[in-house]
Amino acid sequence: MQFLDIFIFKSSAMLGMYLGEKVNLRALELDDLDIVMTHWNNLELRQYLNSQIPMSRQTERAWLERATTQDPWRDGEMTLAIEDRKSGEFLGTVSLFDISKQHKRAEFGIAIHNADNLGKGYGTDTTRVMLWVAFHILGLNSIYLITMDGNERAQKAYKNAGFKPVGVFRQGAYVKGAFHDFVIMDILKEEFFETYPPGSSVGNSP
Repeated sequence: MQFLDIFIFKSSAMLGMYLGEKVNLRALELDDLDIVMTHWNNLELRQYLNSQIPMSRQTERAWLERATTQDPWRDGEMTLAIEDRKSGEFLGTVSLFDISKQHKRAEFGIAIHNADNLGKGYGTDTTRVMLWVAFHILGLNSIYLITMDGNERAQKAYKNAGFKPVGVFRQGAYVKGAFHDFVIMDILKEEFFETYPPGSSVGNSP
């Protein structure tokens, strides 16, 4: 089970990206490796991800090679790059994991890499855009996520985007010498459609 707290075109001047109010979501590219490695091994970030072990450049390159060729239905995953809509700055990645054609559901994950970009609304906007993709493009019905109990900033962003707490996975994580609960949250298509019905979008036209 993943709990990462992941096509489009690279240039912000090109059409085809998924637009939010603050962000663009685009395809990951192999030449994103340098910028990914800049902050990827920061413990402040990785304490909320599925591993606090540093990742080598070689390992991350191998992951990028897989991510850049993912098909949501064949591979059950979809990972996109997050960019600042105005500046084009790379902010992180956002993903759908464990995509099920049978159950029409997937798990959500997001990572804003540079701590300086936290608290600026990027997380909430990215979450809304990826939910739009999940429900309007992929036709899914339910999206869930798992986040650590102490990650209150992320929980606030998820709630602002429409997620609701639905349960607790007790002492599911061991981080910095202590066990932590996981908070489980989800959102249904019908709930998202109350704000973003068919024909609507998260971001305005450029």
